[in-house]
Amino acid sequence: MNKDKIIEELKKENERLRDEKKALEKKVNDLEHQLAFFNNPHTPSSKQLFKKRVHQVSKKLGAPIGHKGATREVHDAQEIVNHFLKKCPQCNDTLDKPFDFEERIIDEIPEPQPVKITKHIIGFYNCKNCGVITAKTNLPQEGNFGKNILAHTALMKYDDRLPARKVVSTLQRTFLFQVTHSTILNIVQRVVRTVQHLYKQLKMQIRTFFNVYIDETGVKVQGKQFWIWIFTTLTMTIFVIRKSRHCKVVKEVLGENFKGVINCDGWETYKTYKNDNQNVLLQRCWAHATREVEALAEKYDQIKPLFKWFQKIFSKVCKARESGLPLYQRTKLKEKCEKELRQWLDVTKPYKELKTVRTKIENGFEHWFTCILHPEVEPTNNRAERNLREEVILRKITGTLRNEKGTTANETMMSLITTWKQQNKNPFSELRALL
Repeated sequence: MNKDKIIEELKKENERLRDEKKALEKKVNDLEHQLAFFNNPHTPSSKQLFKKRVHQVSKKLGAPIGHKGATREVHDAQEIVNHFLKKCPQCNDTLDKPFDFEERIIDEIPEPQPVKITKHIIGFYNCKNCGVITAKTNLPQEGNFGKNILAHTALMKYDDRLPARKVVSTLQRTFLFQVTHSTILNIVQRVVRTVQHLYKQLKMQIRTFFNVYIDETGVKVQGKQFWIWIFTTLTMTIFVIRKSRHCKVVKEVLGENFKGVINCDGWETYKTYKNDNQNVLLQRCWAHATREVEALAEKYDQIKPLFKWFQKIFSKVCKARESGLPLYQRTKLKEKCEKELRQWLDVTKPYKELKTVRTKIENGFEHWFTCILHPEVEPTNNRAERNLREEVILRKITGTLRNEKGTTANETMMSLITTWKQQNKNPFSELRALL
């Protein structure tokens, strides 16, 4: 074989290997892109396929020395049942009086109770003085189901997160009450129509708060992409489901004249809202940024010292916020934190791995330290993320919302239930009182 032929074959082999290398690189990039959906700083722990192992130091089994045990409180008996024998179960001989006694207190739920059917006769009166025809009743506004059925059904659907078929079986097992799947959905709609006025009141009331935590997550409505928005405070939560993820949703809920601080992530929507309203301050979420830097530190050893430094800056922000010092002193602490974060950004410039995180921090630099000047504001948006978790679980169960009625029912009931829980109120009692 001559030299030219060998060179030609080697060129062809080289070309083939290059094509193969490109194909493999493309495949690796595609697989990494798919993996990133399940394993990135923003992925909830429930969706992470490869969770980080946390080394736990083994401890001695049992309670620590000196630990005071706690047991459930024993209540006074409402009924006494005697377990006495007259004859021996072995030989049928007559028994004398018991030689010893043992007392046991047993808590038990009642047997399934059938639904109580009541006929209500409502009197109508014609007032001779003013001519008004009047009547009075505290029955539900529509339908032939009582308040307990309406409240239980709605709460099982949204608080207990049961599908309609499970609500049907639970009502049958607990109350011997037979209804169909469609009846459950009709009951929920009746409840929503009755309490809709309170939901609208909450939407107006949240505008009066100084500090609101906002977040959003995707949801399918008839297979199309929508967004569940949460607006939450220390004592109130509003959910809205909209097709948009943009600024108009924030304007719809908070209005155009909101005065206060919004805790949020780095989504551009909030910056746009602030630019349109000079009375708004933003507090960016330190937890988001910390997770992103931590994820890179786990992947690249050279990032680990920078991650520890970033943690120290966050710790200083928290201490400055909780210092209880006068405003002018906290302003100085804020300036020190800003200076150190600037230094961190300068040091990280040569690291290409941190380019995305660094850009996010730089773009909202003035919004990372609002909590120092306003200590009532938290440095993270964890409050919104925690309250949004209930909707995420409900989304996993339902899969998709069917229509506008479903979205209205979801945002109304979840807003009321979450708000009542924040205010340490009983959702069943509160809902029943509204019906």
